[in-house]
Amino acid sequence: MKVFALSVLALMLMGASLPTSGDAVRDPLKDQLVAAARAVLPSDLAFDRVTRLVRVGGGTTTRQVRVERWDGTRWTLVSINDRRPTAADVAKVARVNIVPGYHELARILAASSEQRIDAEGRTVLIVPALPTGSVVADGKDISPHLKAEAVLGMRDGRPWVKQLRVSDRESFKLNMLIKVTNFEQVNNYRLDGQGVPRLMAQQNDSVGSMFGFSGGEKSEVVYAYR
Repeated sequence: MKVFALSVLALMLMGASLPTSGDAVRDPLKDQLVAAARAVLPSDLAFDRVTRLVRVGGGTTTRQVRVERWDGTRWTLVSINDRRPTAADVAKVARVNIVPGYHELARILAASSEQRIDAEGRTVLIVPALPTGSVVADGKDISPHLKAEAVLGMRDGRPWVKQLRVSDRESFKLNMLIKVTNFEQVNNYRLDGQGVPRLMAQQNDSVGSMFGFSGGEKSEVVYAYR
C-alpha cells in the first residue's frame, strides 16, 4: 500500500543562501532584521537536532525518531529509532549542505510587504508569497505556494524574530502522485546568553492525498546547542 509522504525531514528553509533583490522603498525595521539574520553564520553553530515524525496514509502509520548533529562543518547522522544508521543513511546525510537556523530568515524577511500588530501588541511582518528557493520538500521548491508571518520581539531596543509561521496559500502538487491540501510550519526562536537568536524548535503539519488515499505527516524538531 502506498503511503502519502511529504517528508518534513527534507523540508529546508534556504533563504540565506540566495541573493536578496533590492526594495524600491527601504524599510529600516526590515533592513535591521535582515542584517541581523545574515550575521548569524552556519559555521558558528553546533547543535544536535532531534526529529519525531508520524506519517499516516493508505491505512498505515509510520513513526520515526531521528537524531542528527551539526558541528559547524558537516552533518552526522547519529541514530534512527535508537538504532545505528546504515552506511547508506550516513552517506546521504553527509552530502547535505543546508543548515537550519536564524540565518535562513534573511531572504524571507526581505520579501515582507506589510506589517500588523497582533492581539499581544507585537509587530508581525507579513510575507504574502515566499521567494523562490525558500522552502524545498523532497527536492521540489514549494515556495510559490506558501506565505509567512514573522512575529517580532524586542530586546534592548533591537528587534528579533520570535516565531516564523509558514502556511499554504493554495493546494498544490508535490509531484505527479501527491497533492498537498494543507501545509503549516512553525519555527520558534530564542535569544541565547549573548543575545543571539537561535532556532530552538519546529512543528510541521501537512495533509494531502496520494492515489486517492488521504494522509499526512506531522513532526516536531528540537535543537540543542553545544
